[in-house]
Amino acid sequence: MNEVKQFLECNIPNWQQEFYILAVSGGVDSMVLLEQFFQLHKKFPIMIRVVHIHHHLRQESDEEEGMVREFCRKRNLAIDVYHWEEGSSQHSGIEEKARQFRYQKLKESQQKHHASYVVVAHHADDQAETVLMKLTRGSTLDGIAGMKAIRPFGEGYLIRPFLTVDKKALYEYASVHQIPYSEDTTNQSVVYTRNRFRQEIIPLFKKENPKFNQKIQEFTKSLQEQQELIETVTYQWMDQALVELPNGWSWNKESYIKQPIGLQKVILVELSKKIGGLLSTKNVSDIHKSILSDNSQLSLDLPKGWIFQKRYQQLFLVKKEIEAIFYKEFRVEKFQMEDIVLSKDEIVSFTKEEGWEMMVSCEDFPLIIRRRKSGDSLLLRSNQHQSLRRYCINEKIPKEEREKLWVVENAAKEIIAILGFRKPQSLSKMKETDKIRVFYRKEEVSTC
Repeated sequence: MNEVKQFLECNIPNWQQEFYILAVSGGVDSMVLLEQFFQLHKKFPIMIRVVHIHHHLRQESDEEEGMVREFCRKRNLAIDVYHWEEGSSQHSGIEEKARQFRYQKLKESQQKHHASYVVVAHHADDQAETVLMKLTRGSTLDGIAGMKAIRPFGEGYLIRPFLTVDKKALYEYASVHQIPYSEDTTNQSVVYTRNRFRQEIIPLFKKENPKFNQKIQEFTKSLQEQQELIETVTYQWMDQALVELPNGWSWNKESYIKQPIGLQKVILVELSKKIGGLLSTKNVSDIHKSILSDNSQLSLDLPKGWIFQKRYQQLFLVKKEIEAIFYKEFRVEKFQMEDIVLSKDEIVSFTKEEGWEMMVSCEDFPLIIRRRKSGDSLLLRSNQHQSLRRYCINEKIPKEEREKLWVVENAAKEIIAILGFRKPQSLSKMKETDKIRVFYRKEEVSTC
């Protein structure tokens, strides 16, 4: 029985005309995968290319490369071999780093040869191990649902034809067809988490139920089907509610919390995918709690410089822009022709009639336009004053904006305006000739 042929016939349109990149490590699963593809290659016009990764982590790695090369040479199959030279010097996070290198090279090979499909040999035992590890560590629905038989990858798809095949069956196939393979000696070491599940935990489940792998398949299939439905609803909401920003996304709190709680969390998971899957289960939980909290404004630091922000009814997932806010001030001697450049995206003008507008009195000059300082108070009507801090809170000005505010100080050293927010008061009795128009313009380049 050729499980690969059965999988391709059921899942890949025009499968006989496609180009496949095969990830072959030299283990029994990948060597059986290669043999079954080779048998199809002899009968059908499918194109295949082998990719082998030499990780430089074990003494047997050279022998494995030689075995895979020889297998391909005898069958006249094209092969690309990539060496992870840094492997021998790694001391922590080796499994994940090796995985990242492996998938990077598979993607490069896919792009180089314009292949539609990358094929890996994950089998039913791998799926069972993955699901139990996710459950033990804590994961999202996406993680617990296990590996998918087909998923987008690079310019095409990554497929797993053996995902419903027990490893025992692969050993039997290799024995019957005399297929060479290598046993990874590190698979016996319980230092690695997956090996502990493989050798100590899963055998207990199989003892309880010999059809354990089949039950895992049924479980993941059911979850993945439900997940597809949930994702469809999620994408519909995101298309309507998400506002794309130069450095992230924004959405309305009310629209978000009207959704079922389960859907709310899936929305956050899908947002995580948009930033490369950086958010952990804890990150998603913290964001969700923050949205539902009584705090009207808050910020959460997330991995890789991303932050979640809550600003009253608006929510943000944005990339933090590290920019020091230096204290600056500009002295303005009445009307002037040249624009005053406050920052890279802020300008004050007396001539360009566009943007936020305010009117000042000739008596107020010279004006000082400066960054706000601690203890500043704003001049209100009837010579009353209010702390700038309290004004910002009352007007619900976001915290990030408060740090960047420009205030306008008159000749009497009183703050009479806040650029973009508060205009000078009590000008109604002044003569028109005593009023000067000032225009403030800010280019919206970010949300924070």
